[in-house]
Amino acid sequence: MTTNLAHRFVFRELLRRELGERYRNTLLGGGWYLVLPLLQLAVLAWVFGSLLPARAQTSAPYGVFLALALYPWGVFANAVARSVTALVDNAALIGKIAIPHSLYILARVAASVFVDLAGFALVIVVVLLFGVKLAPAGVPAMFAGMAVIGLFALGVSRVLAVLQVFLRDVAAAIGQLLSLGFFITPIFYEREQLPLVAQHALAFNPMTAPIEAIRHGLLGREVDWQALAMSAVVALLVIALGSWLATRTRAHLEDFL
Repeated sequence: MTTNLAHRFVFRELLRRELGERYRNTLLGGGWYLVLPLLQLAVLAWVFGSLLPARAQTSAPYGVFLALALYPWGVFANAVARSVTALVDNAALIGKIAIPHSLYILARVAASVFVDLAGFALVIVVVLLFGVKLAPAGVPAMFAGMAVIGLFALGVSRVLAVLQVFLRDVAAAIGQLLSLGFFITPIFYEREQLPLVAQHALAFNPMTAPIEAIRHGLLGREVDWQALAMSAVVALLVIALGSWLATRTRAHLEDFL
């Protein structure tokens, strides 16, 4: 019991540090957490909604269509990008404090997800204030989709953070891999507007189902619950892989740090 209390205390301190250090000594401070995603949304909405033909058939404004997928993707991508160096960055603490290594990763994932969920909630409020109607019946799909995305973020972060200890190329490559994932996930386009072969291919992307579940649910469209359940299973398998990898490498981890 005492050990669990100590672990919870350390986790809270790690979470507080992650939330406080990222934009310390900047003019907007924590406000950057909300400003940067909004700027990205504005740029993408303008580029694909005005400069380029938006590949979407929806009654909602294109900015809303985009936001309902862009922010959920950001929950995953930002958590992974921030967490890949969680163990390397805390090498000094790992050698001194006997706590599960997973807490360092969990703290980064939790801090990132907390901020991005707050941003998504703010966007939903703004959308409603502008008079865009979202389907109340889609709220369960939104929560389910976000839960699957959160599981993916945790699982992938655990795998990559461990690999980064032994292969320092992982952090250098993750940005490009996330960019690829962004474009092969139906965020700024509708999958139904693509050729049939591409539609089937993108269905194998495990992020497709939760992204579509959130957007389709809130826009009053049919949700593919079976595909979402399959993505949840894949996410749990990734988490199991991360746990197995951490267990197998724990004896050698500090030597490489």
